[in-house]
Amino acid sequence: MSAADSHETDAKTQARSAGLHYVDRSMPGITRRRAGRGFALYAPDGSHIVDPVIIARIRRLAIPPAYRNVWICPDPKGHLQAVGEDARGRLQYRYHPLWQGVRDEGKFGHMLVFGEKLPLLRERVDQDLRRHRLDRERVLAAIARLMERTMARIGNDRYAKENRSYGLTTLRHRHATVHGRHLTLDFRAKHGIEQHLELDDPRLARVVSRLEDLPGQRLFQYVDAEGVQPVRYESQGEEAAC
Repeated sequence: MSAADSHETDAKTQARSAGLHYVDRSMPGITRRRAGRGFALYAPDGSHIVDPVIIARIRRLAIPPAYRNVWICPDPKGHLQAVGEDARGRLQYRYHPLWQGVRDEGKFGHMLVFGEKLPLLRERVDQDLRRHRLDRERVLAAIARLMERTMARIGNDRYAKENRSYGLTTLRHRHATVHGRHLTLDFRAKHGIEQHLELDDPRLARVVSRLEDLPGQRLFQYVDAEGVQPVRYESQGEEAAC
């Protein structure tokens, strides 16, 4: 069995455990078409949807009007509820709330494995924090150190854009203050919780101080042959850039 097949089998098992059906957008779905100021919805067989229950479910998905080629799952218990293309042509996903919950439980299992490897990871982080260049490895080491010391969420661009809530990879320069070996982070996290984090870590403070000198608003960026690059984590697209 390939890695892709194994991943799909695990996902189907997780969906069943949450009382959901594992689906993909290759199956016939609900589509939408512009109608006046809003959209008309059409079932996979082409019939116009007027059922208020179906319409209410789709409205709760809060699919932005600007999304193109929108596919909506006809099954209210589908683990994946909608997919659309944003203005940049990137696929954006809307999942069932129960799927998000079961995936979070799965992450806990991964954390147990992570705990077994923690000593080696700490050694690698220490080594990378000593690097001279502000490259990808050094910046990721700084994020890893922060995650371990603060237990802060990793963050993703969608929450930062839509909710003005931040995680480590989406922090802005204004969220960080460095005084010598001391680093302070003040930001609004998920669910609007205000975070005030203080750390006494000279290597970490040194990295963040240099990051503050880079152009742009994002705090965690790295420098490679092509210039300054942001560190991103996109959970909705099932893709991790870091």
